[in-house]
Amino acid sequence: MTKLLLVTLAGTCTALAMPAAAQEAQTSGRNVVIGAGIEVVPKYPGASSGRIGVLPLFDTWRAGAPQPAESPDESIGFALLGERGSALSAGPSFTFASGRSAKDLPGLAEVGSAFELGGYVEAWPLPALRLRGELRQGIGGHKALTGDLAADAVWRGAGDGIMLTIGPRLHWGSDKYNRTFFSVPVANSAGFAPFDAGPGIYSYGAAAGLRLPLGQRFGLYSYVRYDRLTGRVAASPIVVSGSADQFSGGLALTYRFGI
Repeated sequence: MTKLLLVTLAGTCTALAMPAAAQEAQTSGRNVVIGAGIEVVPKYPGASSGRIGVLPLFDTWRAGAPQPAESPDESIGFALLGERGSALSAGPSFTFASGRSAKDLPGLAEVGSAFELGGYVEAWPLPALRLRGELRQGIGGHKALTGDLAADAVWRGAGDGIMLTIGPRLHWGSDKYNRTFFSVPVANSAGFAPFDAGPGIYSYGAAAGLRLPLGQRFGLYSYVRYDRLTGRVAASPIVVSGSADQFSGGLALTYRFGI
């Protein structure tokens, strides 16, 4: 996984070294960005190895408005209160969360992928500082409540040019969430002693995302993320036998058009 992250970082550095052209501005309707690429993420929460997956991208915003700042680990959402990028906004959010195969930790139950549905609140106390909180309920998979707090410094180039976001993260899980991923229900499950993870903050870290236009239509998107499992979760036999350090990264090609 380290090699793959280095490739992602190399792609980011290469992108930064390329001249950035402002993307074509729409005067009516909506702007749309779609994209796809690859990412490397932990094989499962607490794993010491990674897996390669597909990195899909989608964003849309009103023509004439600047492209909204978006961090790599936030859920998809839309504002019911306020407007994205305004001083305060809030609305529904949803994301897809992968689970854990029974083959990953033989003896422990499989955790299916989950659709997480909830809401977000976002505030901009300063023009280049964004604060965001999310709370989501898993549907399928872990079937539990989880939430995130994030702060991002946002740097923009001219027009809809380069955009860089970077900042700290804090992740919380309910008792059911942490128990699903980090508890060991009975002795000798996967060779581990019984363990109860309990509710609370399970990780802290940071994430950085880069959007770089390559012309009027195409662009590059790259991100890196680090999470450190903490608290009682870090003492779980699952984490002790794996790693408390969780790395992720991805690189994608994007295409922009107007509707």
